[in-house]
Amino acid sequence: MIKTEISVSILDCNFNDIQNEITKINNSSCDYIHVDIMDGKFVPNIAFDDETIKKIKLYSTKKLDYHLMVKNPKDYIIKCAKNNAEIISVHYEENDNVHNDLISIKNLGCKAGLAINPSTKITEVSKLFEYIDILLLMSVQPGKGGQNFLNSTFEKINDSKKLIDDMNYDVKIEIDGGIDNKVSRKLFDLGSNILVSGSYIIKNKNFNSAITSLRD
Repeated sequence: MIKTEISVSILDCNFNDIQNEITKINNSSCDYIHVDIMDGKFVPNIAFDDETIKKIKLYSTKKLDYHLMVKNPKDYIIKCAKNNAEIISVHYEENDNVHNDLISIKNLGCKAGLAINPSTKITEVSKLFEYIDILLLMSVQPGKGGQNFLNSTFEKINDSKKLIDDMNYDVKIEIDGGIDNKVSRKLFDLGSNILVSGSYIIKNKNFNSAITSLRD
């Protein structure tokens, strides 16, 4: 049976009260805190600065799941590894050094994630599956929270799962963007292992209730 895990995106948190926000997530039944790092170049938005990353590390008792939406991932990989990264995911797009980045992540003792945008085909990246632990499929356009889930993700999960199984790789599938309890069950049933959810959980008064509804 596939183990279902939830990674809480903190983009919608109140960063003026970050300790309290992280404590609420610590007290929930989620598995990871999902930290989106944006440099304003790969995507238009910027998040998070070094000080915030240090605070997340300081306050979190959950495993940290870093998603690098940046032009030069190597500038951030070591920083994330030093800040208790369990998973570090780098994008395939606009990255001529993606293979080296994945190797660097593994050499630092973290799980290597390969993130791909909705428009990127699985066949483009399958050659990299032997170097990864996580395949992070974006189910929205990267860079902004609160977007609607793209139904084309369902077919991409099917394609990914078939290739992973055919090649006999131990790779978890993570889905990020627009996830609520209307799509979560189908995502898990298709073979997804980790669901990233932000606004659906953070805007719910009861985090555990929201997380349970994603799993159920």
